[in-house]
Amino acid sequence: MQFGASTWLWTSPFTSDQTALLETIARMGFDFVELPVEDPAHIDAARLRPVLKDLGLEAVICTAVVGERDLSTQDPQTLARAMDYFSACLALAEGLGSQVLAGPLYAPVGKPRLASEALRRGEWERSASNLNRLAGIAAERGVKLGLEPLNRFETDMICTVSDARRMLADVNHPHLGIALDSFHMNIEEVDFCAAVKQAGEQLVHVQVSDSHRGVPGEGNSDWAGLREGLAAVGYDGKVSIESFSPDASSLAEAVCIWRRFASSQDEFARKGLEFLRRWAAPV
Repeated sequence: MQFGASTWLWTSPFTSDQTALLETIARMGFDFVELPVEDPAHIDAARLRPVLKDLGLEAVICTAVVGERDLSTQDPQTLARAMDYFSACLALAEGLGSQVLAGPLYAPVGKPRLASEALRRGEWERSASNLNRLAGIAAERGVKLGLEPLNRFETDMICTVSDARRMLADVNHPHLGIALDSFHMNIEEVDFCAAVKQAGEQLVHVQVSDSHRGVPGEGNSDWAGLREGLAAVGYDGKVSIESFSPDASSLAEAVCIWRRFASSQDEFARKGLEFLRRWAAPV
């Protein structure tokens, strides 16, 4: 497996001029950087590609599915804006050599509601149809989509691997897979090992933090079960640390990161990487 860090651990939004952060991530010994795309205009693939190559870093592109980036919408204009955003993210992924575009692609994060079954069914069907369109664009770019299940406080559409597999079956496209995040798993999955096994060969990306969004290894997540599951399915891909900085005020407010888990975000990353290398080492 290769280990990486999301730029969200330090900053929001990431922009192409933040090359010093990429240098820090490379110097710490990470294999890749995870780049969340809050606005596609912030990231210039042609400018970043030689920087990443010189640093020996690969890239993974992740989405920020907020507001009107909604594949489940009934509104044609909202859908057009969502497709424009995701298409731009796919262009960035191709430009930076990312094999995966990951995130909760199916619907925006954070719907505070208790929706009727009929409403949710309609949104599910529209999302499935539009994900099929998006997967076709991804295939043209040579990129796989990774659907990320979120916890119940952030979505009412896909919370578990079981939900994700049901969506994959409805979409029925080979360029659509599953991206798992251990933070959400810790809330929604009963058994880490069983969940990873259920994802199986459809697993295309993994994100980790601990149960409290803190440093990997310092919470109560089932790290043994996660390792056993990944070994069972033969996963040898990328594992990224994704958490957030209390210094990135708007994002920290959105994800309720109001206290620190380490003396600095650099220390968070260093301790997390040290744990992951021990965790992944042969027993």
